[in-house]
Amino acid sequence: MYEIEDSKTAYKKYLEVAFPAAMQGLLLDLMLAIDLAMVGGLGADALASVGIMSQPRMVLLVLVRSLSVAVTAMVARRKGEGRISEMNGILKQAIALTFSIYIPMLIAAFCFLPEIISFAGGKGELIIEGAVYGKYIVVGLFFAAFTQIVSAALIGIGYTRVVFKANAVGNVVNTIFNILLIHGIWLFPRMEIAGAGLATLIGNIITAAIIFVVILNKNHELNIVDGSSWKFSKTNARTFLKIGLPALGEQSFERFGMFTYTKMVAGLGVLQLATHQVCMNLTDIFYSFSMGLGYASAAHTGQWLGKGREDAAKEYGKIGLKVGVLIAVVFCAICIIGRHILIDIYTDDTEVIKLGSNIIIILAIASFPQAIQLVCSGVLKGAGDSFYVMIYSLFVIAIFRPILTYVLCFKFNMGLYGAWIAVMTDQSLRMLFAYTRFMSGKWMHIKI
Repeated sequence: MYEIEDSKTAYKKYLEVAFPAAMQGLLLDLMLAIDLAMVGGLGADALASVGIMSQPRMVLLVLVRSLSVAVTAMVARRKGEGRISEMNGILKQAIALTFSIYIPMLIAAFCFLPEIISFAGGKGELIIEGAVYGKYIVVGLFFAAFTQIVSAALIGIGYTRVVFKANAVGNVVNTIFNILLIHGIWLFPRMEIAGAGLATLIGNIITAAIIFVVILNKNHELNIVDGSSWKFSKTNARTFLKIGLPALGEQSFERFGMFTYTKMVAGLGVLQLATHQVCMNLTDIFYSFSMGLGYASAAHTGQWLGKGREDAAKEYGKIGLKVGVLIAVVFCAICIIGRHILIDIYTDDTEVIKLGSNIIIILAIASFPQAIQLVCSGVLKGAGDSFYVMIYSLFVIAIFRPILTYVLCFKFNMGLYGAWIAVMTDQSLRMLFAYTRFMSGKWMHIKI
């Protein structure tokens, strides 16, 4: 067994990949946060109209996020093995598959958007206003899907800095157009929630364009202009299915559980839904940041396993856990100390601020198990052990969480507090399953 690098070098290598990946995840949800914050001044109804699209948006991204798990694991493993041409072939085939799936799917979603929002729990005017915002979000998902799949490959080789920069630029563009379009600044019309949607679409296009330019560079290690094939090979197809299908199952179970969960919260009323969307967005920001650590763990795991270094793969996973817990401590402190300020950023509705400032304490505590389970599941996915993640996701997210939410919210009349206690319980169970598997080391022996 080889000796791993000294602690300082190992942490530096991990953070070189993890920090840009974490910031990239953070910026993705920050775009929605900006929409919520700027629309919040229009009132609770407008806030709920934007927030109601969050779950349909996540559902529509299920397929590409599932494929991304396979892409990151495969690209990282081929990078570690030094098989660069095959690595580029994986990227090309993943892009082709993404387009073939998302073009017809998004057309259908655009046509049936009011029905989708209604199914998500929207009623009356909320359906109409949600559709006004949602049509721009659906179109933007085409560009977001492309960005997601290419970013997964870039993360696999550890090239996360360009992903972060692309999302940073897209976020700035989104913010500028939010200011101009929501309230009608300068020569631009006052579009209110439609302006927030259009600004997000423009930001998605800019981000995708930057990412596209990167993979057009033939001098870059990962590109689409080398001689590798766009056609699926049997080996790649089998591996996509082996890793991608369980990841799809996990994502589907998670979305089903979250969709059911959000629908129950919507049944509590507009005030509770608006408060929930603000608090959930804060959670999503931390989730995306922690997911970035998971991506980095997946990249390091895949590359070290490709080099035959199981010991290093596990050691880097432990580094990820330490970083994740440290970040959770900081996030928890910020949320508890500055909870009133954080809620006030999104809205000036006193009832939302009052309820949200209490809920945020629960979400702050839940950040600890969330960070641990995301890092551990990132290691498992990077090793190709996505089937195990799918199994515990089925039990915890799709079955246990909706049942617990219903019991706490409606049987014990705990309202929104019950919904967020269910979130904390969900994260704790997933942490238990993921951490136990990580420590067992069984994931180190899976072949890709």
